[in-house]
Amino acid sequence: MTINVVVIDDHTLVREAVCRMIDSEPDLAVVGQAGGIAEGRTVLAHSLIHVLVVDVSMPDGSGLVLARAAREASPRLGIVVLTMHNDDETLLEALDLGASALVLKSAPSDEVIAAVRRAAVAPDAFMATGLAEALRRRDSNDKPKLTPREAEVLDRLVAGDSIAAVAKRLYMSESTVKTHVSKVYEKLGAHNRASAVMAALRLGLVRSESVGHARR
Repeated sequence: MTINVVVIDDHTLVREAVCRMIDSEPDLAVVGQAGGIAEGRTVLAHSLIHVLVVDVSMPDGSGLVLARAAREASPRLGIVVLTMHNDDETLLEALDLGASALVLKSAPSDEVIAAVRRAAVAPDAFMATGLAEALRRRDSNDKPKLTPREAEVLDRLVAGDSIAAVAKRLYMSESTVKTHVSKVYEKLGAHNRASAVMAALRLGLVRSESVGHARR
């Protein structure tokens, strides 16, 4: 049986490379591709497929939201999340939405191909590097241990302050603030402000009413 695949990624070079890689396999065939969420919905609606390969961050929306809708429409569809984001939030969200696998874009091509084949036959069995560790961190009752200064910086990030505003408010240089932000992201398993805020809320480090409008 030929496994029909749709690839959705806004990076043209990455998308075309993934499509060529998949098409080079005798049992796999790319039957559609798209460079964004809106185009992806159209392709999915007009394609008979077994596996969806989708990026996470795209200009017109989240690939994870699209994947969730695809899963609800086709419970036996295999979904491979192909991403550059190596953090707990992305991995666990992919798991929760019912994806079949999460593979980093830096992974070897053999790993991507194996994930596509596995998703076709076992769409409900999630696979990802670092899954056990991420689940352990999620299930742990221990909150990340932030220093007092890191906690202050996190509070300001949650409130929506820019790096410059945090530096001015806390009497630090912008470079020092950026260092604290990097450490906060690392401890929360986040890759940007939005995922850091979500992690802080989930862990009870901040209250929802403290969340302001995030500004870069």
